[in-house]
Amino acid sequence: MSDQAGRLREIIRNNEEHDSSLTHQIKVYSIISGKGGVGKTNLTVNLAIKLQQMGKRVLLLDADVGMSNAHLVLGIEVKKNLLDLIENNLDLEDIIANGPYGVDLISGGEDLFLLEKLDKEKQEEIIRNLAELGNYDVLLIDNGAGINKHSLTFTILADEIILITTPEPTSITDAYRILKAISLYELKNRVKVVINQVPDIQTGKMSFNKLLKTSEIFLNVELEDMGYIFNDIRVNKSVMEQVPIVIKYPDALASLNIGQISKSILEDKNYTNNISNLKQFKNRLIRLFG
Repeated sequence: MSDQAGRLREIIRNNEEHDSSLTHQIKVYSIISGKGGVGKTNLTVNLAIKLQQMGKRVLLLDADVGMSNAHLVLGIEVKKNLLDLIENNLDLEDIIANGPYGVDLISGGEDLFLLEKLDKEKQEEIIRNLAELGNYDVLLIDNGAGINKHSLTFTILADEIILITTPEPTSITDAYRILKAISLYELKNRVKVVINQVPDIQTGKMSFNKLLKTSEIFLNVELEDMGYIFNDIRVNKSVMEQVPIVIKYPDALASLNIGQISKSILEDKNYTNNISNLKQFKNRLIRLFG
């Protein structure tokens, strides 16, 4: 692994001297949850669409290893993924699916971490291509649920983390566990929180405050309340119809909630203060794959 990291550092040094695109800025969000079934992928897809509607060029990386399903929410078929990139000698451009509504998608496939088995030449090509995604302003990473190597590792790549949970006690408990892991490994000192499937604003506030109070006492992580998404029967209907809710039912409560969350993200002072140029992005890739 140390030899691999050394090779990646050499790639970066060689590229930095000649790559004038290193000043291009891309905002990277890692979207996580403590457990499955809380609406993480649905939020990620609809958030991507809203950000695109607000003028941002968005790429979605479905990093839910072995359970990739963002393409189903988008209503598209994905024929190639990162595994094909590795095994079939494809270029990164070959596996980017041009999704509807202006959002592009990379599917993680079965195992992103087969990247570790690549020879040096292919490794260099993938790292260079990932780092030079100059066509995009925002990269959203849809991680697998829970605490595992994949979800925790991808927090390293991100500028910021968005944690989604529901008011259920088990969901709040699992959300706290993942915050504890983030604090323990010092992955980030700030996490945005979205409470999904709330019956009313008061329930959303109470749920956030539970996490906030416990985190303030026991963890070294600052939490930011990004908003709440109401229970809305049209969420399930849109999933069944494979049309994102912000497209199928733009005036639904959940759609309006997601729109407000998207607006809050773009208006956050940290959107521009905490943003990656490609040099920083490449340095995170060293930590991710090295």
